[in-house]
Amino acid sequence: MNWRPYFAVVWDSFHAAMASRVLWAAMLAIWILLAMLAPIGVREDYTTTFRFFDVYNGTRMKAMLAQGMVDPKQEDAPLGRIAAAMPEELSRKLKRVGEGDEVRIPLPMLTDALNELIDQEFKLAKGNPDADGDSADAASDAADSRHWYDASAWEETVRLRELRELDEKPVEELSDSLVRRRARLRIEAALPGVFEARSARSVFLTYGTLDFPTGFEIDRTQFESLFNQFVIPTLVHWLLGFVLVFLGILVTASMIPDMLQTGSLHLLLSKPVSRPGLLIAKFVGGCAFVFLCVAQLVIGLYLIAGMRLEIWNPRILWCIPVAVFLFAVFFSVSVPAGLKWRSPIISIAAAGALAAICLVFSIIAGVFDTRIVQPDRVAGLVRAGDDLLSVTNGGGLNRMDEEQSQWVPVIDGKAMSNDRVLRPVAIDADHVLTARIRNGKFNPFGSGSLDLIVLARDNDWKPQPGLRLPTATERLIPIGVTDKSGSGHTLAVNTADLLITHNRDILSSIGKKVEDDSDESNAEDNDGEDGRSPRGQSSNSIGAWLSTLVTMQGGATEEFVSILPRNVALSPPIRLAVPLSADQSSEGNSSESTRLLILNGSQLQLLEPDGDPTENVWQRNHTADLLRSDTPLPPVLAASNQLVIASTGDEVARLFDLSELEEIYSGDWPDEIAPLTIHAVADDLFFVVTTEGNGHLLSVIEREATEADDSTKQLQIISTLPVDDIETAMVEFAADSTSVQLIVAHNVDRISEFEISNQSGSWGLTLSRSIEPERSFWRNVDRYGIGLLELLTPQVLALGDTTAGMVSGKKAFIIGGGDMETGEVVRYGIATPIISCGVFIIAMMLLSCLYFARSDF
Repeated sequence: MNWRPYFAVVWDSFHAAMASRVLWAAMLAIWILLAMLAPIGVREDYTTTFRFFDVYNGTRMKAMLAQGMVDPKQEDAPLGRIAAAMPEELSRKLKRVGEGDEVRIPLPMLTDALNELIDQEFKLAKGNPDADGDSADAASDAADSRHWYDASAWEETVRLRELRELDEKPVEELSDSLVRRRARLRIEAALPGVFEARSARSVFLTYGTLDFPTGFEIDRTQFESLFNQFVIPTLVHWLLGFVLVFLGILVTASMIPDMLQTGSLHLLLSKPVSRPGLLIAKFVGGCAFVFLCVAQLVIGLYLIAGMRLEIWNPRILWCIPVAVFLFAVFFSVSVPAGLKWRSPIISIAAAGALAAICLVFSIIAGVFDTRIVQPDRVAGLVRAGDDLLSVTNGGGLNRMDEEQSQWVPVIDGKAMSNDRVLRPVAIDADHVLTARIRNGKFNPFGSGSLDLIVLARDNDWKPQPGLRLPTATERLIPIGVTDKSGSGHTLAVNTADLLITHNRDILSSIGKKVEDDSDESNAEDNDGEDGRSPRGQSSNSIGAWLSTLVTMQGGATEEFVSILPRNVALSPPIRLAVPLSADQSSEGNSSESTRLLILNGSQLQLLEPDGDPTENVWQRNHTADLLRSDTPLPPVLAASNQLVIASTGDEVARLFDLSELEEIYSGDWPDEIAPLTIHAVADDLFFVVTTEGNGHLLSVIEREATEADDSTKQLQIISTLPVDDIETAMVEFAADSTSVQLIVAHNVDRISEFEISNQSGSWGLTLSRSIEPERSFWRNVDRYGIGLLELLTPQVLALGDTTAGMVSGKKAFIIGGGDMETGEVVRYGIATPIISCGVFIIAMMLLSCLYFARSDF
C-alpha cells in the first residue's frame, strides 16, 4: 500500500491549520505563559515557623495554654512560661478559657503568638551570643518581660534528638535558621500532641529573587507530591482541556467543510486514496496540529519544573499524548458534524454540546457518588459471635442481617455527615464498643462530650451510653478478652495519650453484673507521683475549672487512666498494634496479650505493663529507629507473636524480631505494592491491603545471605485475593480450629470471607462465602442508570485522574493523612477513561467513514 498520498493529506491539513491566526495567537499565549512561569523557583531551609495547618489539635493547644495561664503548678513549667509570654489580647482570651468560658480563638491567632516567641528567642540569641535564656542584653521588645525559655524547666520535657543536639551546641555555631528552628522545637516539646509531625527542612516558593508573600511552606516530598498529583494534572486538564483543546476545535472545525467544497474533494479523490483513508488522514492532520501546541507547553513546563523547581520528572511528558487524546474525543464529533452540515459553526457547536453533556453527566455521577454511594462504603468491620457489624463513611453503624442479606442500621448515617463513628471493637462474643464523635470527621475533638457506646447482644445491639471517654479519642483497642468475670481491658487512644480501663467497668456502666475480684483501692489511692493521671484524679484533686481544661486536652476521665510513660510523646500520625498471643499463633485461642507496639514518627517502641495494666504506667522496654519519611503514603504496623512488620510510608518494608526489636530485614515491598493497612495472621504470615484496593498474603521466608545483603529473611506474596476495591479487612481467630478467617469488605459494602489454613506446611486460601447486600433504590439507580450514562458517554473529565496517575506514578492518594487509619483513599481510574474515550473515538470515526463512503458529495 502506498502511504505517500495519505501523508500528503496529513501535511496539507497541518499546513492549513498553521495558516490560522488563532493558532499563532495560541502559541503566543503559550510563550507568554511560560515566560511568566519561568521565574518561579524554590529554596530549601529549616522549618522555623508555625502555620495554622501545622496544628493537628487546636482544642488541646488552647486548653494547655489556658491551663498554663491559670494553674499555679504550671507557673515555672514550660507550659506556664509559654502561656505567660502570650500577647495581651490572647492572654485575656486564654484566662477566660481557664475560667470555664466558651471562647473562640482562631488558629492563626495562636500560631502568630507562637511565632512571636520564636522571634523573641532569635533576638535574645543574636543580641547576646553567650545568652542561653534570661539575658540582660536582649532585644528591646523582649527585655520588658521574663523570657519564656529556661533550660532547667525544659529538662522534664520529651525532646527529640534534633533538639538535644541543638541545645548542646553554642549559639555562635548556629545559623539564624537553626536558632529559630531550635525555638520551634522547644515549643513543640512543651506542647506535645498538638502539632503535626513536620520535616526539619521545608520548601519555600520564590519568584525571581523574592519569596512568595503567601507563607507557602511544606516539606520537599510533600511539595513534589503536590506538584505531580495536583498542579501538573490541573494545568493539563483545565488549561489544555478547556483552552487549547477548544482553540484546536476552532482552528480545525473548517477542515472537513473546506474539504467538501466544490473542486477540493474531487482534487483529493483524484489521488490514489480511499474515502475512509482520506477522512482519517484529515483527522490525523488535525490532531498533529494540536500536538504541536501541546508539546510546546508541556515541554516548557517540564523544563521549568526541572531547572527552577528541581523536579526532573519525565512522566510529565505523558501529558502530551493525554491532551491530544482529549482533543481527539471532541474532534471525532466535529468531523461527522462537518460532513453532515458542511458548516464550521455547527462543527464547533457539536463539540461544545458534547462537552456540555459530559460535564452534566459527570456532575450527576459525582452527586450520586457523594450522596448515595460514599456514605454506604464500609470503613471498619468487627465480628461478635455470629454477628458482623460495620462502620460506614457516612458516620453510621450497621449490622449484617444474613437472612435478608442486607445491612440493618444500628446508628443512622447520612451523606456528607461531619460525624465520625470509631471503628468498632469486640470485647467478647456479646459486646461491641464504639463511639460517635459529633462533628469529628475533620476535628478529633468534635463538639460536646464523648461517651463510650456499648452494643449488647441481649439488648438487640441497640446503642447504650457507657463510660465517659477521654476527649478526642480516635481509636479503641481491646487488650485481652472479656469473660464472665469481666477480665480484659480496653485502651482508648487520643491525640496525645494512651488511657486504659477495665472491661468490667464498661459492662457495669450498662447495668451488667460482673464479678469484681480486684482491689480498686490501689488505683483510687494512687497519688499520681508516677507521672500519669490516675483514676479519679482529674475530678478530685484539682478544682472543677482545672478539671475541665484537663478533659479538653484529652486527659484521664473518671474510669480511664493514662499508661503513657513520661519519656514518650505521641505525635500524629501514629500506628499501634497488639502482638498476637502464643495461642492465637498456634491454637487459635485469644488469650490476653499485654504488650503494645507504637510506631510514632520514625521510632518503633514496645510498651509492657509492670503488673496490672491499670495500676502502673507501662514501661518502654525496647525501641528501634526507622528512617523518617515525608511521603504521602501512610505508615503501617502489625505484629505476630514473633515478628513485627513496619513502614513509615517510604515504600520500604522493615521486619523486626519482637523480643528485642532487632531489625532482621529491610527492603522493598514485593511487587512494589503500596500498603494501606496490614494485619498479622500467624507467626510468619501477614495480610496487607494496598492503596489500590488489592489484598495479598505475605509470608516471611528464609533466603541465603549475599555480599550486598546479609539478611536471611525475605517477604514474598504467596496469594492474592480474587476481589478488588477492598475497603477494609479484619482477621478472626477461631477458638476450636487452626484455621483463620479473613473477612474483607469490598465494592462499597460487599462481604467476602476467606479461610486461611496451613496444610502440609504451606498456607492456603479458600473462599468460604460471599454476601452481596441488597441495594437501595437509589443505589440501583446509580448502578444501572448512571452506569449506563457513563458507558454511553466518553469519560473526558476522568482523564484528569489518568493524568495524575501517569505523572505521579501512583495509583491512589489519601485525603486526611490517615492519622489513625481513618484517611479517605481516592483511587485513580487510569485505564477506564482511556478505554471509554478510545471506544467513543473509534465508534464516531467508523460512523463518519461509513457516511462519507456512501454519500454523494
